[in-house]
Amino acid sequence: MNKLLINRAQMLILTRGMCVPAGAAGTTPTPKNEDRMMSRKFRPSNFQKTILVWTKKFKSKEEIPTFVSAEVIDRARSEARIKISNVLMLLTALASLGAVLAGKSAAKRGESVHQMNLDWHKKYNEEQSAKLEVEKPTN
Repeated sequence: MNKLLINRAQMLILTRGMCVPAGAAGTTPTPKNEDRMMSRKFRPSNFQKTILVWTKKFKSKEEIPTFVSAEVIDRARSEARIKISNVLMLLTALASLGAVLAGKSAAKRGESVHQMNLDWHKKYNEEQSAKLEVEKPTN
């Protein structure tokens, strides 16, 4: 039992010795991701310049500086992606509405996929029977 207490005391001393307090000297704080992103600068391509102008980060392409931070470019790309997806959702909704209206008007005229299929089979069978009559040898 005495050995167990001694071992436990030694373990506590060892663990405490390995811990380093947060404000200890000699430790340097690591830069946050935002700080690293702000320090990186990129030369934007023509496409990126177009996106920066389209998302209204800058008024014109001539106003864009030679080097732009990565955060500004990423934020403009995200905004452009959102704008494009909103436009595509609107177009999809309009196309769906158009398809519904076209289907309803076709139903009023009596057109249906089932009827079109029956007409096609009737025409096909008539063509095949006419073809067989022409190819049939007469004895």
